Amino acid sequence: MNNKIKFCTIALIVIISLSACSIFNPFVGKWKSGILELDFKADKSFKLIIGSTISINLEGDYSYDDETLTLSIEGDTDVTFSYTFKDGKKELVLVPKSDFEYIKTKIELKKE
Repeated sequence: MNNKIKFCTIALIVIISLSACSIFNPFVGKWKSGILELDFKADKSFKLIIGSTISINLEGDYSYDDETLTLSIEGDTDVTFSYTFKDGKKELVLVPKSDFEYIKTKIELKKE
C-alpha cells in the first residue's frame, strides 16, 4: 500500500511540474490583431504570421522577464518589446523597443 501512495505522489508531482510551464507562462496561446497573429508555445517557441492571402511567416524562440519580451526570429534577429496585459491577461499590448522592419508601432493583441 505504501508503494502505491509513493508512486501516486511522485506521478502527481511530475504531472504538475510539466504542466506548470504553460500555467505560469502568460504568453502561451494564439494572439491576434487584425492581420497579425502570434502563436506562443510552452516550449518557448513562437510563430508570427503577418497577412492572410499573401503572408509573411516567421518562427523562432522567445524569452521574457517582468518588463521585456524578446523574440529571436529564425536565429538572426532579436526584437525586443515592452509589454502589458489587460483584461485578465486576455489582451496583450506590445510596444517595440528595438527596430523591426515589420512592426513599428504599438500592437494590441487579443487571445483566441
